[in-house]
Amino acid sequence: MFRRRLFAVLSAPSLGIPLCITFAALSVGVCAQEVSEQDYFGDLPVVLSVSRLAQPLSEVPGAVTIIDRELIRRSGAREVGEVLRLVPGFLFTARNGANPQASYHSGMDVYGARMQVYVDGRSLYSSFYLGDTHVGLRGLVLEDIDRIEVLRGSNSSSYGANAFLGVINIVTSNAADTHGAMLSATGGENGINDNAIRVGWGDEKASFRLTGARRVDSGFGGGYDDSHISRLQLRADFVPTTSDEIMLHLGAGETWRGEGEGTGTNPFRTVGNLDAHLQLRWQRTLAADEMFQLHFIHELDRPRDRYIAKDGAISAVADSGGEGQRTEVGLQHSLRPNSALRMVWGGEWRYESASSAPVFYTAERISLHQWRGFGSVEWRPHRQWLLQAGGMYEGHSYTGSSFSPRLTANFHILPDHTVRFGVTKSQRAPTFFELRGDARLYWLAAPATQVAWTFYASGAVKPETLITNELGYLGRFREINLSVDARAFVERINNRIHFQSRRIGAFASVNDAVNRPGPHIHGFEYQFDWRPFASTRLMLAEAHTRVASGDVSEEREAPDRNTALTWLQQLPGDMEFSAISTATTPFKWAGGGQLINTPRRLDVRLARRFAVGATRGEASVTVQAINGGHQIYKMNQRFDRRAFATLRLDF
Repeated sequence: MFRRRLFAVLSAPSLGIPLCITFAALSVGVCAQEVSEQDYFGDLPVVLSVSRLAQPLSEVPGAVTIIDRELIRRSGAREVGEVLRLVPGFLFTARNGANPQASYHSGMDVYGARMQVYVDGRSLYSSFYLGDTHVGLRGLVLEDIDRIEVLRGSNSSSYGANAFLGVINIVTSNAADTHGAMLSATGGENGINDNAIRVGWGDEKASFRLTGARRVDSGFGGGYDDSHISRLQLRADFVPTTSDEIMLHLGAGETWRGEGEGTGTNPFRTVGNLDAHLQLRWQRTLAADEMFQLHFIHELDRPRDRYIAKDGAISAVADSGGEGQRTEVGLQHSLRPNSALRMVWGGEWRYESASSAPVFYTAERISLHQWRGFGSVEWRPHRQWLLQAGGMYEGHSYTGSSFSPRLTANFHILPDHTVRFGVTKSQRAPTFFELRGDARLYWLAAPATQVAWTFYASGAVKPETLITNELGYLGRFREINLSVDARAFVERINNRIHFQSRRIGAFASVNDAVNRPGPHIHGFEYQFDWRPFASTRLMLAEAHTRVASGDVSEEREAPDRNTALTWLQQLPGDMEFSAISTATTPFKWAGGGQLINTPRRLDVRLARRFAVGATRGEASVTVQAINGGHQIYKMNQRFDRRAFATLRLDF
């Protein structure tokens, strides 16, 4: 098991990150100045995803929060968005009970369009409509996640357009670590009814994991916001030789959720999203400090939302459904030319297409292609200094070419205390809808009569850009078991994309995607992780943010302060207690949110772990908002107290 664990974590097959590791039949060798068991299992873990080079946390070119599977389990969360509340600066809301969303330090949208999310190196960003990550996040199965790495800030230099305000890299467990069977069932208030089953099998050469899961609830109540999510996925990990690793991932799922406000133009209805993907990655260790990787990804996305919109005596069909596809191929090569220098380079080609006559006013499939070239260099001129430079050059068939650079310097004041300086430029590319959208409504009584023109893209919109300057500190105080991570930042958004009304012929209120000057965002954030006793862990995550803009509405899109306090306590008799308290000062989300003062929300969890023969289990009870309900997103919408129980068995 130890060999499989080290193989799964340190070789990072899910991201293709090169590490200086040699596998033999009975042993594992780790190169000097690279990664060791202590790097991962100690209090300063290795980060696998920021620069595409594996690095200890003190040498990462950015501020990173790592959430491991133990913290995920003890958080009591039912989905990833709730887990992200533990990250400094992350905001959590729900457009209704079926549409929860997390975003980094600004409520610019409720779709997650300005955040990039990767799962085992596969992007969840959907470019079909407005650029969406929240639907993809909802479909993830928490039981399969090994760790979540959250880069608090942009990273287009490594991951390209749309790695804008924040980047979330989710790593699922290697199939070799999940042999056996797992059953999980959750039930509780608000119609909560979750089930998961997982079966894993294999040997040292090939391992497989098949997972099926569903998650159901009735939302907030008082509206139509039920949620039904189901997934089936297979991961296979092959080790044909000591130098080669192959990962295959297949997945499919569907999400059905309640939507609407009960009005004529926005009636209650059920909307859906069906998706499927195929991911294949091969990587070869060429030498002790050199690795080459190839990957192929194909994704299918089918949103469904069709209803009758009524305005007085006029009824029309509104439809934003369709189909999107994405195909991506890429390569990556990492090497160490000498003891002071490491580097990685590579490229990707991506083809995206979409089909929707109601959204684009054409029966033809529209498409775009992108190509990328990236590189990153890590230079250690002195044992206390680490200088890093990276960048990505991208070509886009609609918006042209762009370059996203990053330059950082890490100075180790002492072995356990590091200061970081950095400047980064990133971008968010317009979506198909913002570039080619053409949505019209026709009167049902006379299909040839157009009654409204809701959106018509002029195609002149440019990518949004973001320039970030930051100063960071990472420290460990071993004598009191305390870790501190602090970040101060100044961000300038340019060409922010808005929808602006204009006249087209007889239609005076037609939306178009246009660029406007964006806001200045500055602030500081910090996280403390303190373990005063072996059985106690206390974490504080807090962010203070200010937004300066000529648009008053933009200045309220970020709270002045948001806080998350976590207490994890091991109790006698294999009992565990967890408490998570979150609060934000008043702010509102763009796209219909209202100015909300969110009081402190307190979630608690009590669990007991047990074993019956070879079967291990856990029974837990979680109460969310135990201190009472509160308003969320809108004044007439409440997140009320809810409780649920979970039973998990591992065979």
